[in-house]
Amino acid sequence: MSTVFIGLCIIIGSWFISNSLDKTKAGKYRYEFISVNERNIIIFDKKTGSYWQKLIEQSDVSTEWQKQESPIVKQEQR
Repeated sequence: MSTVFIGLCIIIGSWFISNSLDKTKAGKYRYEFISVNERNIIIFDKKTGSYWQKLIEQSDVSTEWQKQESPIVKQEQR
């Protein structure tokens, strides 16, 4: 009887550990850097769907970062 109890404790403990590892991996890489081309850079937030876009001018003068909302969120709100 005690070996069954210890076996169940090991299985349940392993399940808790595997779930906690999955949650830390999911939140680790929240942002993604995307280089569309040499003049357009995007940083995408995977959690909210928002992204920041920056256009780089050829005269070595860069524009400011512009926050954009996710087009998917706008469609869901309609």
